[in-house]
Amino acid sequence: MNDIQSSLTDYQDALRKIGAEPAPLAEQAEALAGQPDSSLDAAFQSFHAAADRQPSVWDSDYGALLLEALGDQSRDPRHKARFYEQAGQRAAIFASYATSGGEGLARSIDVQRIESKLKNLIEKQA
Repeated sequence: MNDIQSSLTDYQDALRKIGAEPAPLAEQAEALAGQPDSSLDAAFQSFHAAADRQPSVWDSDYGALLLEALGDQSRDPRHKARFYEQAGQRAAIFASYATSGGEGLARSIDVQRIESKLKNLIEKQA
């Protein structure tokens, strides 16, 4: 199991402990992987709306982690890039909600990791 999968499993366990069910959003994320390009934008919009209603635990956004995991799993470089872009946007927005410097630094770790993956992918494509 890679780090993101471990983080997702831990995050899902933490959500369950506070009474939030993580499976519906995870299922919606999985459905994104099979979307044709023509409907991906609408599917992302629907996913983000659902993810925005998910409570947060720790210093990560559950929706961003799900999208990052999809990017890691995707074999299609275009979809991989789209998943990382969407994950990065969610992580950056989540980080911007920090109320203190330490919290902001902790939340920016996800942003930096996702940006690095996207940058490496783009460099491989060049």
